[in-house]
Amino acid sequence: MLSDLKKLYRRFKAWQENPFEYHDSHIHHGCCNCGAESENNYCPRCGQKAVHGPITWRSVWQGIMDVWGVGTRSLPYTLWQLLWRPGYLIRDYISGKRQVSFPPVKMMVIVGLIAMLADNWMTDANSQSAADPITSTGLIYYWDLVTTWLLNHIEWVTLVAFSYCIIPIWILFRSAPAYPGHNLPQGFFIQVFSATQFLLIGTFLLEPIAVLFSLGVDIIIGSTVTVVVPIMLLINYKQLFGYGWWGTFWRVLMIIPFGVLIYRLMVRIFYAVNSLLVEPGDMVMEFWQDLMIIADVLMLMWLLAEIVGVINRKSWRELGWQAFKRPLLIAAGALLTGFACYRMGVDGAVTGLVQSYINIIA
Repeated sequence: MLSDLKKLYRRFKAWQENPFEYHDSHIHHGCCNCGAESENNYCPRCGQKAVHGPITWRSVWQGIMDVWGVGTRSLPYTLWQLLWRPGYLIRDYISGKRQVSFPPVKMMVIVGLIAMLADNWMTDANSQSAADPITSTGLIYYWDLVTTWLLNHIEWVTLVAFSYCIIPIWILFRSAPAYPGHNLPQGFFIQVFSATQFLLIGTFLLEPIAVLFSLGVDIIIGSTVTVVVPIMLLINYKQLFGYGWWGTFWRVLMIIPFGVLIYRLMVRIFYAVNSLLVEPGDMVMEFWQDLMIIADVLMLMWLLAEIVGVINRKSWRELGWQAFKRPLLIAAGALLTGFACYRMGVDGAVTGLVQSYINIIA
């Protein structure tokens, strides 16, 4: 029994790593479109499929699906792979195997729309409380307007939240054994696949459970952020980058503070620009406070990136404490900016990070 399970697992593992098999027809034929002769599955001159049969009802269905862009590179099959071999699928795509996947951005939009429709159908509209009126002014009004809309459309919050992981993933996994040196555009597509996977899990698993057991939306969101997302990313990045379980685990945990700091940095930059554009003089102090918080966040992000770099390069094994000289200097700078924030009476990067963790857990 145990040996049979091991065989099944080995077969499943082999399928995860390489589920595609390609075979030429090896039948000499002439193309029906341009007349070129070959033994390939597709004509090397015009690209038409070499072997084809009569038009059937399946052809009609294929034509209808092509209108919506889901007729080729099957969307359902790509979503199936995204659930059972997510990391390997992502690696296939960013390494150049584009034909094996449905276009990821189009897939994310389609799944996002389906998730929004499913959420509207499963959620009782009468149970949702009306949003508080927006009273802010200036650029902050538009920020609050977008934030309010996102809070009422949790599916799109997911897509925005995963975008904060592009830079952290590049910092944490750029020395990965299975796929080293990936760039930021590739990181964009990594997060597109991850966001689509999360929407699938949330729409077709978590929301039905919430409706079935009459659970609140806050409970589902809390369990998703604290449990489902780390497990999902752990599996994805282990398959994609090739680190062991522990190496992947601590890097996934490090994504959270990086992502929170990037979000906090964007908010403070937005508020600083708003302070410059508003006329009253009392906004000058707020501008300098925002500027100091921005400096503090950048210093803390720099410190975390340096520590990760030392661990990735394993330079501490050869250089000892000297490998930490630059991180120690940056830590001193982070302490100075943190102390300056404290003297100005504003929350620095560390305080904001702790508050974010408390909000997530709560």
